[in-house]
This record gives sequence, structure tokens and C-alpha cells, in this order.
Amino acid sequence: MTESLTTTDHCQLASYRDPIPDIIPFGGITLFAGAPNVGKSALIATMTMQFRDHAAIFGHQPAVLPDIGIVAADRSWARGAGVWFDRAGIADIKHYSLLDDVGFDPRSLRRKFERTARLAEFVDKLKLAPGGLVFVDPIGVFLGGNLLDYDGCMIACHEIRAMLRSRQLSLIGTAHSSKLRAESRARYARVQDQILGSTALLGFSDTQCYLAGPEETGVKGEYCFMWNSHLAPAQFVDLVRDKRGLFTEIPEVDETGTGRVLGLLPEDGTVVRLKTLSLLAAKIPLTQRSVQRALDKLVDRGLVVKVGHGRYSRALVH
Repeated sequence: MTESLTTTDHCQLASYRDPIPDIIPFGGITLFAGAPNVGKSALIATMTMQFRDHAAIFGHQPAVLPDIGIVAADRSWARGAGVWFDRAGIADIKHYSLLDDVGFDPRSLRRKFERTARLAEFVDKLKLAPGGLVFVDPIGVFLGGNLLDYDGCMIACHEIRAMLRSRQLSLIGTAHSSKLRAESRARYARVQDQILGSTALLGFSDTQCYLAGPEETGVKGEYCFMWNSHLAPAQFVDLVRDKRGLFTEIPEVDETGTGRVLGLLPEDGTVVRLKTLSLLAAKIPLTQRSVQRALDKLVDRGLVVKVGHGRYSRALVH
């Protein structure tokens, strides 16, 4: 093991708070996966803005973090993640871009078993305060050279944890999903299983996150974000992108919206398809996700009957 990692042998984590309690654990490794160009960098910029403003992140109140930084390992800062952090109003975030470092010899990455040491060097360039959070975009560069190698990924995760323990930091690393089949029924049942690489990435990380784009949600312009923590139930959040390309949460449909969806169903109990309801509701306007939420509420209340896949009718009172 290299010198930058041996300093961790007897170092224990201090009592810093989880960045997001039970979701993003202090000192832990969080994987954030999605297809290339789905918007992962835009979402981490959005989340960084929320951390900075101490605003709720998907219904959870984050801790006040002393420092946040990012290691960018795929594109130049000006043509990659830096664009999104600038749009989020945090262009001054501490960052290190591997491609912009003219003093770095990329041939050193060919020594696969030293890649975690390279990550430690890059993180140290940020000079983050203890208790801080570092994004690594993407983390696959530093996971041993073969993402399908269980043993290599497992050891790399342990080495990265040692690095975090030594520096008293938490880490969120972006990852790629495997190629998805067009037929949704041929995909993995759990979205976290679509993360490219060995199951060691799931077993030796703390939380897995996944961002699904419109092609995966089946709803134009709508995204779905999931996080699955070892310490809390999985959570799914529906998102859209604003004019800047940053993400905002689709609000829960209120009672007025629920009532208007009920009003779209004929009083005589005629069956209506979800697609038809969504087209009608778009004029309100309500998104397809909002229509589905409203229907779920109405079914629970016994006011609507789901008579088949994507088919609903008003419950008749006898």
C-alpha cells in the first residue's frame, strides 16, 4: 500500500454529522449512477446548491457542511461539470480537474493498483476541511481498472474508505449504468442493479443512487431519482429540469388536483385509460406522474377502481 494510504491505519472517524442523516453517511461511499449524459453532473450541482443553502434535499434536512469539493476526471472543467456549477451560482466551488492539470501524466493511471492513491492526491489538492463532502465524477476511474472484478472493486472501496477516514470526509461518486435494453421488462427489477460493474460496488458502498431519464421513465421531460441506503427505506423522487437545466422536484398533487382528476372520470363508471386521462389532465395542467399519484390516492379512498393495467373507472355507489 502506498504512503498516502498507510497513514489511516489507526485513525478513527470523528463525530461529524452525516451530510444527510441515514442517507449520505459521514465517512461513507455513496454511488450515484445513471446513463451517460442523463444529467448526473447537473443534479450534483443542484444538490450542492441545496447543501450550501441548507435547503431540504428530497424531503431530508442536510447537515451544515464545513466544505464541499469535486474531483472531475472525465472532461475539462470549463466544458464539463463546471458549466453546471456555474449555472447553479457556485462557480467558486473547490475543484480539481484531471484533464486541466498539465502537470499530471495520465500514463500513471495505467498502474491500476495505484489509482486509489491518485484519488487521494487529487482530493488533497482541494484542501477540504474535516467533515466536508467530496464529489468524484466519475469514481470508476479509481476502482481498480476492471469494474467487473469483484475482488479488485472490493479492495478499492476499502482503500477509498481508508482515505476518507484519514481526511474525515464523505464521498459521493458518479457511476455509469450498463446499457439498457429497450424493452423495460428485460431490464433488472431493481434500478441499482443497473449500475455498471461488479456487485462489490453495491456491497461495499453505503448508499446507491440512480437517475433515470425520460427514456427510462416513459414520460417526456420527467426524470426519476432513487436512493437506496443501508440505513433507510428506498426513496423515489420525480424530477424535471428548469430553464438552466438544473433539477427541481415535481410537487405532490394537492387535494384540488386530486379532485380534478376524479372529475375526468365519467360518473357512470365508464373505464378510461391512463393515457387518455393524462392527455386530458395536461390541459389543467398536471403531469402524468401527478395523475398517477392522484389515482393512487383515489383508489386508496375507494373513490376509483383500477380495473386493469392502466385502466380506471369511478367507483359506483350502490
